[in-house]
Amino acid sequence: MDPVTAGALVTAVNAAASGAGGEAGRRALESFGALVRRVLRRGEGEPAGEPEPVAIPYDDADRLRQLADLLVERARRDPEFGRDLAAWMHEHGEPAGAAGAVHNSVSGDARITGPVIQGRDFHGPINFG
Repeated sequence: MDPVTAGALVTAVNAAASGAGGEAGRRALESFGALVRRVLRRGEGEPAGEPEPVAIPYDDADRLRQLADLLVERARRDPEFGRDLAAWMHEHGEPAGAAGAVHNSVSGDARITGPVIQGRDFHGPINFG
């Protein structure tokens, strides 16, 4: 698996947080919280009983980036954690090479009666005529 970058991790966490109202988003954030606890916990073991929730700072870009940097650094030093973090990214992040990818389509019962523009990052005017 490709190594995880802090930028890709921030993007994946933000995507999970924005979908947290759904079951998949909730599960993604819970499993991410378990990874964060592994890095931030004090002492050698998890306390008995329910694990303590982790406040993921997805609403604070600077703190989230710091957390991502910390996790990526730990992944570099701890191959087992690195594999687990990469697996989380594989499941909940963008596929490798897909960052910024655009998949435009017109399908189904769509009825187009004029020009259609599909793409990404348009700069400058667009004229038909």
